[in-house]
Amino acid sequence: MRVACLRAATRTAVRALTLCSAIEGGTEMRTSGRFAYGLRVRGLDDVEELMPADPDGTEPELEIRQAGDGPPPTTVPLNQRYGARLLADGRRHLAMDRDRGTATFHGPPLSRDLLAHPYLAPAAVAFNRWAGRETFHAGAFVRDGRAWAVLGPRTAGKSSLLAALAARGVPVVADDVVVVDGADVFAGPRCIDLREPVPGVGLDTRPARERTRTRVPLPPIADRTPLGGWYFLRWGDELSVPAVTAAELLGRLAAWRSCPELPSAPATLLALAALPAWDLTRPRDWAALDRTCALLGVARAERGPA
Repeated sequence: MRVACLRAATRTAVRALTLCSAIEGGTEMRTSGRFAYGLRVRGLDDVEELMPADPDGTEPELEIRQAGDGPPPTTVPLNQRYGARLLADGRRHLAMDRDRGTATFHGPPLSRDLLAHPYLAPAAVAFNRWAGRETFHAGAFVRDGRAWAVLGPRTAGKSSLLAALAARGVPVVADDVVVVDGADVFAGPRCIDLREPVPGVGLDTRPARERTRTRVPLPPIADRTPLGGWYFLRWGDELSVPAVTAAELLGRLAAWRSCPELPSAPATLLALAALPAWDLTRPRDWAALDRTCALLGVARAERGPA
Protein backbone atom coordinates (compact mmCIF):
# COMPACT_ATOMS: atom_id res chain seq x y z
CA MET A 1 0.00 0.00 0.00
CA ARG A 2 2.90 2.33 0.79
CA VAL A 3 4.40 1.53 -2.62
CA ALA A 4 1.14 2.48 -4.34
CA CYS A 5 1.04 5.82 -2.52
CA LEU A 6 4.70 6.48 -3.39
CA ARG A 7 4.06 5.76 -7.05
CA ALA A 8 1.04 8.06 -7.02
CA ALA A 9 3.06 10.85 -5.39
CA THR A 10 5.84 10.41 -7.95
CA ARG A 11 3.34 10.59 -10.81
CA THR A 12 1.85 13.77 -9.33
CA ALA A 13 5.30 15.38 -9.18
CA VAL A 14 6.07 14.38 -12.78
CA ARG A 15 2.81 15.94 -13.97
CA ALA A 16 3.62 19.18 -12.17
CA LEU A 17 7.13 19.28 -13.68
CA THR A 18 5.68 18.68 -17.13
CA LEU A 19 3.40 21.69 -16.69
CA CYS A 20 6.26 23.89 -15.47
CA SER A 21 8.42 22.90 -18.43
CA ALA A 22 5.64 23.78 -20.85
CA ILE A 23 5.23 27.21 -19.28
CA GLU A 24 8.96 27.93 -19.29
CA GLY A 25 9.27 26.80 -22.89
CA GLY A 26 6.50 29.10 -24.05
CA THR A 27 4.33 26.23 -25.25
CA GLU A 28 0.60 25.75 -24.72
CA MET A 29 -0.36 27.51 -21.48
CA ARG A 30 -3.57 25.58 -20.85
CA THR A 31 -3.04 23.16 -17.99
CA SER A 32 -3.94 19.50 -18.15
CA GLY A 33 -6.57 20.12 -15.48
CA ARG A 34 -7.26 18.17 -12.32
CA PHE A 35 -8.29 14.57 -11.78
CA ALA A 36 -11.15 13.29 -9.65
CA TYR A 37 -13.77 10.56 -9.97
CA GLY A 38 -12.34 9.37 -13.30
CA LEU A 39 -12.73 12.78 -14.95
CA ARG A 40 -10.39 15.47 -16.20
CA VAL A 41 -11.77 18.48 -14.35
CA ARG A 42 -11.14 21.96 -15.75
CA GLY A 43 -11.76 25.23 -13.98
CA LEU A 44 -10.48 23.99 -10.61
CA ASP A 45 -6.72 24.19 -11.11
CA ASP A 46 -6.27 25.97 -7.76
CA VAL A 47 -8.18 23.35 -5.76
CA GLU A 48 -5.46 21.51 -3.87
CA GLU A 49 -7.66 18.56 -2.90
CA LEU A 50 -7.74 17.44 -6.56
CA MET A 51 -4.75 15.61 -8.03
CA PRO A 52 -3.18 16.90 -11.28
CA ALA A 53 -4.55 15.12 -14.34
CA ASP A 54 -2.30 13.05 -16.56
CA PRO A 55 -1.44 15.21 -19.61
CA ASP A 56 -1.74 12.07 -21.77
CA GLY A 57 -4.91 10.75 -20.14
CA THR A 58 -8.06 10.01 -22.13
CA GLU A 59 -10.65 10.41 -19.39
CA PRO A 60 -13.88 12.36 -20.06
CA GLU A 61 -13.65 16.10 -19.46
CA LEU A 62 -15.79 18.24 -17.20
CA GLU A 63 -15.50 22.02 -16.99
CA ILE A 64 -16.75 23.63 -13.79
CA ARG A 65 -18.25 27.12 -14.09
CA GLN A 66 -19.86 29.59 -11.71
CA ALA A 67 -22.53 31.95 -12.99
CA GLY A 68 -23.07 34.13 -9.93
CA ASP A 69 -26.44 35.41 -8.78
CA GLY A 70 -28.20 35.74 -12.13
CA PRO A 71 -31.50 34.05 -12.95
CA PRO A 72 -31.31 30.32 -12.15
CA PRO A 73 -31.88 27.77 -14.90
CA THR A 74 -35.25 26.14 -15.34
CA THR A 75 -35.39 22.82 -13.54
CA VAL A 76 -35.00 19.91 -15.96
CA PRO A 77 -34.87 16.29 -14.74
CA LEU A 78 -31.61 14.63 -15.69
CA ASN A 79 -31.79 12.96 -19.08
CA GLN A 80 -29.20 11.64 -21.52
CA ARG A 81 -28.00 15.15 -22.50
CA TYR A 82 -28.87 17.68 -19.82
CA GLY A 83 -30.12 18.27 -16.32
CA ALA A 84 -30.70 21.27 -14.03
CA ARG A 85 -31.84 21.26 -10.41
CA LEU A 86 -31.84 23.04 -7.10
CA LEU A 87 -29.08 21.72 -4.87
CA ALA A 88 -29.54 20.44 -1.33
CA ASP A 89 -28.33 23.73 0.19
CA GLY A 90 -31.44 25.44 -1.20
CA ARG A 91 -29.34 28.40 -2.40
CA ARG A 92 -27.74 27.22 -5.61
CA HIS A 93 -28.76 25.55 -8.84
CA LEU A 94 -26.60 23.22 -10.93
CA ALA A 95 -26.99 22.92 -14.70
CA MET A 96 -25.14 20.06 -16.43
CA ASP A 97 -24.70 19.94 -20.19
CA ARG A 98 -23.26 16.77 -21.70
CA ASP A 99 -22.68 18.21 -25.16
CA ARG A 100 -20.82 21.26 -23.85
CA GLY A 101 -19.02 19.27 -21.17
CA THR A 102 -19.93 21.86 -18.54
CA ALA A 103 -21.41 21.97 -15.07
CA THR A 104 -22.49 25.48 -14.08
CA PHE A 105 -23.33 26.55 -10.54
CA HIS A 106 -25.85 29.40 -10.25
CA GLY A 107 -26.01 31.27 -6.96
CA PRO A 108 -23.63 32.52 -4.27
CA PRO A 109 -19.97 31.93 -5.21
CA LEU A 110 -18.42 28.71 -3.97
CA SER A 111 -15.04 28.68 -2.22
CA ARG A 112 -12.33 26.27 -3.30
CA ASP A 113 -12.87 23.88 -0.39
CA LEU A 114 -16.59 23.68 -1.14
CA LEU A 115 -15.93 23.00 -4.82
CA ALA A 116 -13.58 20.16 -3.92
CA HIS A 117 -16.22 18.60 -1.74
CA PRO A 118 -19.18 18.29 -1.74
CA TYR A 119 -20.18 20.38 -4.78
CA LEU A 120 -18.04 18.60 -7.38
CA ALA A 121 -19.72 15.30 -6.54
CA PRO A 122 -23.18 15.79 -8.15
CA ALA A 123 -21.64 17.01 -11.40
CA ALA A 124 -19.15 14.14 -11.41
CA VAL A 125 -21.93 11.64 -10.81
CA ALA A 126 -23.95 12.85 -13.81
CA PHE A 127 -20.97 12.93 -16.18
CA ASN A 128 -19.84 9.47 -15.10
CA ARG A 129 -23.30 8.04 -15.57
CA TRP A 130 -23.37 9.62 -19.02
CA ALA A 131 -20.06 7.85 -19.68
CA GLY A 132 -21.67 4.50 -18.90
CA ARG A 133 -20.12 4.09 -15.46
CA GLU A 134 -21.87 3.16 -12.24
CA THR A 135 -21.69 5.50 -9.25
CA PHE A 136 -22.66 4.97 -5.63
CA HIS A 137 -22.93 7.13 -2.52
CA ALA A 138 -20.06 5.37 -0.78
CA GLY A 139 -16.43 5.55 0.26
CA ALA A 140 -13.61 3.12 -0.45
CA PHE A 141 -10.28 2.04 1.02
CA VAL A 142 -7.42 -0.13 -0.24
CA ARG A 143 -6.50 -3.53 1.16
CA ASP A 144 -4.35 -6.15 -0.54
CA GLY A 145 -4.13 -3.99 -3.65
CA ARG A 146 -7.90 -3.74 -4.11
CA ALA A 147 -10.53 -1.13 -3.34
CA TRP A 148 -13.26 -2.07 -0.89
CA ALA A 149 -16.40 0.04 -1.08
CA VAL A 150 -18.13 1.16 2.12
CA LEU A 151 -21.83 1.94 1.72
CA GLY A 152 -24.45 3.20 4.12
CA PRO A 153 -27.00 5.97 4.63
CA ARG A 154 -26.05 9.35 6.00
CA THR A 155 -24.85 9.14 9.62
CA ALA A 156 -23.81 5.50 9.08
CA GLY A 157 -20.25 6.48 9.96
CA LYS A 158 -18.61 6.02 6.57
CA SER A 159 -16.30 9.02 6.85
CA SER A 160 -15.30 8.38 10.46
CA LEU A 161 -14.43 4.77 9.62
CA LEU A 162 -12.37 5.87 6.62
CA ALA A 163 -10.57 8.43 8.78
CA ALA A 164 -9.75 5.73 11.33
CA LEU A 165 -8.39 3.54 8.54
CA ALA A 166 -6.35 6.44 7.14
CA ALA A 167 -4.84 7.00 10.58
CA ARG A 168 -3.65 3.40 10.45
CA GLY A 169 -1.87 3.94 7.15
CA VAL A 170 -4.61 2.47 4.96
CA PRO A 171 -4.97 4.31 1.61
CA VAL A 172 -8.41 5.85 1.11
CA VAL A 173 -9.71 5.92 -2.47
CA ALA A 174 -12.75 8.15 -1.97
CA ASP A 175 -14.90 9.50 0.84
CA ASP A 176 -18.31 10.26 -0.63
CA VAL A 177 -18.73 8.91 -4.17
CA VAL A 178 -17.50 5.62 -5.60
CA VAL A 179 -17.25 5.58 -9.40
CA VAL A 180 -16.87 2.13 -10.96
CA ASP A 181 -15.59 1.66 -14.50
CA GLY A 182 -15.55 -2.02 -15.41
CA ALA A 183 -13.58 -3.60 -12.57
CA ASP A 184 -11.92 -0.41 -11.30
CA VAL A 185 -12.74 2.34 -8.79
CA PHE A 186 -11.53 5.90 -9.44
CA ALA A 187 -9.84 8.11 -6.87
CA GLY A 188 -11.88 10.95 -5.42
CA PRO A 189 -10.73 14.29 -3.97
CA ARG A 190 -7.91 13.84 -1.50
CA CYS A 191 -9.82 14.61 1.66
CA ILE A 192 -12.27 13.21 4.18
CA ASP A 193 -14.84 15.51 5.77
CA LEU A 194 -15.97 14.75 9.32
CA ARG A 195 -18.94 16.15 11.21
CA GLU A 196 -16.90 15.82 14.38
CA PRO A 197 -13.30 14.77 15.05
CA VAL A 198 -12.68 11.08 15.65
CA PRO A 199 -11.21 10.57 19.15
CA GLY A 200 -7.77 9.01 19.21
CA VAL A 201 -7.16 9.48 15.50
CA GLY A 202 -3.90 11.38 15.05
CA LEU A 203 -4.39 13.02 11.67
CA ASP A 204 -3.77 16.54 10.44
CA THR A 205 -7.06 18.40 10.11
CA ARG A 206 -8.37 21.82 9.21
CA PRO A 207 -11.80 23.47 9.23
CA ALA A 208 -13.73 23.32 5.96
CA ARG A 209 -17.13 23.98 4.43
CA GLU A 210 -17.70 27.25 6.26
CA ARG A 211 -16.39 25.62 9.44
CA THR A 212 -19.16 23.02 9.51
CA ARG A 213 -16.75 20.12 8.92
CA THR A 214 -13.31 18.98 9.97
CA ARG A 215 -11.28 18.11 6.85
CA VAL A 216 -8.63 15.39 6.84
CA PRO A 217 -6.18 15.80 3.92
CA LEU A 218 -5.28 12.57 2.12
CA PRO A 219 -2.07 11.76 0.21
CA PRO A 220 -2.10 11.14 -3.55
CA ILE A 221 -3.17 7.71 -4.72
CA ALA A 222 -3.37 5.81 -8.00
CA ASP A 223 -6.03 7.15 -10.37
CA ARG A 224 -7.78 3.77 -10.38
CA THR A 225 -7.75 0.67 -8.19
CA PRO A 226 -9.34 -2.74 -8.91
CA LEU A 227 -12.58 -3.21 -6.99
CA GLY A 228 -12.47 -6.04 -4.44
CA GLY A 229 -15.92 -6.01 -2.89
CA TRP A 230 -18.49 -4.27 -0.71
CA TYR A 231 -19.19 -3.49 2.94
CA PHE A 232 -22.62 -2.25 4.06
CA LEU A 233 -22.44 -0.32 7.33
CA ARG A 234 -25.00 -0.84 10.07
CA TRP A 235 -25.26 0.13 13.73
CA GLY A 236 -25.92 -2.62 16.26
CA ASP A 237 -25.14 -3.89 19.73
CA GLU A 238 -22.44 -6.35 18.66
CA LEU A 239 -19.60 -6.29 16.15
CA SER A 240 -20.29 -8.73 13.31
CA VAL A 241 -19.63 -9.13 9.60
CA PRO A 242 -21.97 -11.71 8.02
CA ALA A 243 -21.69 -12.28 4.28
CA VAL A 244 -24.27 -10.96 1.81
CA THR A 245 -25.46 -13.35 -0.90
CA ALA A 246 -25.00 -12.49 -4.56
CA ALA A 247 -28.76 -12.35 -5.09
CA GLU A 248 -29.21 -9.92 -2.20
CA LEU A 249 -26.23 -7.85 -3.32
CA LEU A 250 -27.63 -7.43 -6.83
CA GLY A 251 -30.82 -5.92 -5.45
CA ARG A 252 -28.91 -3.61 -3.13
CA LEU A 253 -26.59 -2.32 -5.83
CA ALA A 254 -29.52 -1.65 -8.14
CA ALA A 255 -31.15 0.38 -5.37
CA TRP A 256 -27.96 2.18 -4.27
CA ARG A 257 -26.75 3.29 -7.71
CA SER A 258 -26.88 7.01 -8.43
CA CYS A 259 -29.19 8.58 -11.02
CA PRO A 260 -31.55 5.61 -11.43
CA GLU A 261 -33.36 7.60 -14.12
CA LEU A 262 -30.41 6.81 -16.41
CA PRO A 263 -30.10 3.25 -17.75
CA SER A 264 -27.59 0.74 -16.43
CA ALA A 265 -26.22 -2.26 -18.28
CA PRO A 266 -27.56 -5.43 -16.61
CA ALA A 267 -24.26 -7.20 -17.31
CA THR A 268 -22.41 -4.50 -15.37
CA LEU A 269 -24.58 -4.87 -12.28
CA LEU A 270 -24.34 -8.66 -12.47
CA ALA A 271 -20.55 -8.44 -12.58
CA LEU A 272 -20.48 -6.10 -9.57
CA ALA A 273 -22.84 -8.41 -7.68
CA ALA A 274 -20.45 -11.33 -8.26
CA LEU A 275 -17.93 -9.69 -5.92
CA PRO A 276 -17.88 -10.55 -2.19
CA ALA A 277 -19.94 -8.40 0.16
CA TRP A 278 -20.63 -8.18 3.89
CA ASP A 279 -22.89 -6.39 6.37
CA LEU A 280 -20.53 -4.68 8.81
CA THR A 281 -22.45 -4.14 12.06
CA ARG A 282 -20.75 -2.35 14.94
CA PRO A 283 -21.73 -0.49 18.11
CA ARG A 284 -22.22 3.26 17.94
CA ASP A 285 -19.20 3.69 20.19
CA TRP A 286 -15.82 5.24 19.41
CA ALA A 287 -14.20 2.54 21.52
CA ALA A 288 -15.26 -0.04 18.92
CA LEU A 289 -13.18 1.54 16.14
CA ASP A 290 -10.05 -0.49 16.86
CA ARG A 291 -11.94 -3.78 16.75
CA THR A 292 -13.81 -2.68 13.63
CA CYS A 293 -10.61 -1.84 11.77
CA ALA A 294 -9.04 -5.12 12.87
CA LEU A 295 -12.07 -7.02 11.62
CA LEU A 296 -11.88 -5.30 8.24
CA GLY A 297 -8.37 -6.66 7.86
CA VAL A 298 -9.54 -10.28 7.90
CA ALA A 299 -13.20 -10.20 6.78
CA ARG A 300 -12.60 -11.35 3.24
CA ALA A 301 -12.15 -15.10 3.20
CA GLU A 302 -15.77 -16.28 3.23
CA ARG A 303 -18.73 -15.72 0.96
CA GLY A 304 -22.26 -16.69 1.78
CA PRO A 305 -24.22 -19.03 -0.50
CA ALA A 306 -25.78 -17.53 -3.62
